[in-house]
Amino acid sequence: DVRDLLLDGTIASIKMLLTIPYSIQSITESIPNDHSLHSVQIDLIGECNGAILIQGETTVYSYIGEGMFGMPITGELLESFIGEFANMLTGNLATSLSNNGLMTDISPPKFLSDLQIEHYEQHVTIPIVINDRGHLAISLLLLN
Repeated sequence: DVRDLLLDGTIASIKMLLTIPYSIQSITESIPNDHSLHSVQIDLIGECNGAILIQGETTVYSYIGEGMFGMPITGELLESFIGEFANMLTGNLATSLSNNGLMTDISPPKFLSDLQIEHYEQHVTIPIVINDRGHLAISLLLLN
């Protein structure tokens, strides 16, 4: 089932990328709609059509960057890092999907000020608690 492949591939990608203390919470079908969160979306195109939506506070993204690069990421570099983090996560996911027979391309990251999820048929969110720093939500949005 495509949904399970997406979940498994996304969780594997999270485990590969996050070098800081975190815990994955129970999967939910609700998507955070908090305008204070920094939201970035990457579309999935091909045999798996949909999108990955990553939402988090800027302090959480900065802490993730600090874990990866040894120093906090701030300012203009933070915006660039958020897009690159989304690319890395979704690129790993696309590779996982390809390894399971679903050829899938990814779009460049889009920074969103307003969520538009109505046209997706299925969605599921992986909530992640970044210990003592905040939350990150990774939503998988499917068209088919």
